[in-house]
Amino acid sequence: MRIIVLGYNSFVGSAIINYFNSMDNIELVCVGRRDSDLHKVVKFEVADDVALLNNDVSNLIVNLDLDSESVIINCISMGDLDKCETNKDSCEMQNYQFVNILYNHLKNYNFKKLIHFSTNAVYDGNNAPYNEKSKCAPVNFYGLVKLKTDTFLLDQEDSRIIVMRPITMYGRVSPGGRPNPTSMIIEKLKNKQNLRLVDDVLVNILYVEDLVKAIEKLIEKDFSGLINISGNEVYSRYDLGLEIAKLLDMKEELIESVTSTEFKTVANRPLDTSFDNTLMKKNGIHPRTLKQTILNLL
Repeated sequence: MRIIVLGYNSFVGSAIINYFNSMDNIELVCVGRRDSDLHKVVKFEVADDVALLNNDVSNLIVNLDLDSESVIINCISMGDLDKCETNKDSCEMQNYQFVNILYNHLKNYNFKKLIHFSTNAVYDGNNAPYNEKSKCAPVNFYGLVKLKTDTFLLDQEDSRIIVMRPITMYGRVSPGGRPNPTSMIIEKLKNKQNLRLVDDVLVNILYVEDLVKAIEKLIEKDFSGLINISGNEVYSRYDLGLEIAKLLDMKEELIESVTSTEFKTVANRPLDTSFDNTLMKKNGIHPRTLKQTILNLL
């Protein structure tokens, strides 16, 4: 099988590469903006002009040399909610136009699967837990654009498409990568810094390596369509901080509980987007607990 990772050096892309890299029956193809000391990279960057992007995607697909064993995993995304709110053209280009153009070029080729990542930001946060049939009502521009992309892909009724909707993820951060909730909390606790963590934003946080294992399982089962992927434990950031401090025997008194109104943001944030992950479990995907993964984060 050929695993083609678009945006290979992103948080999720790096986890995918690390997981599949040691498997003899997998050929990895890395696509991204930066060179790598470890892998050959097919250079690609999302252009800010539709005509140029269309031409670049066409050339990219020719260079990928697709076949019936090719799995394309799209990790390219503009995910900063505030930046998406203030730079809507770039958000639209990376999160919708690129995917639209990519699929329209791909559809006449022979390939095994196209896996695209959605987001919990498609939900309004008022009716948790959310499953695949729940009403989507984004409260920010990022969520609106991602929902438009989901709708476009699912409307194709192509059995080669999987739209995976992961919730907020955590895991080890690659060099130069952005912090995630657990990495930030661990770093501050290790340095004995005070933390002000919100107690009113809830998610059943997901270990990124469990997302990668979910990808493997869904390919194996020839799944298609939409699926929500999450952990089982619902935490606020404050509860998460306390749990990490407890598991690592660090000082809980460094952690202060605050509400989300304490932090000024450009984009609105939904409060409770925790998932009903029944479909995920029916497909044999069982996420680990924070207690089971915490030592991997150090």
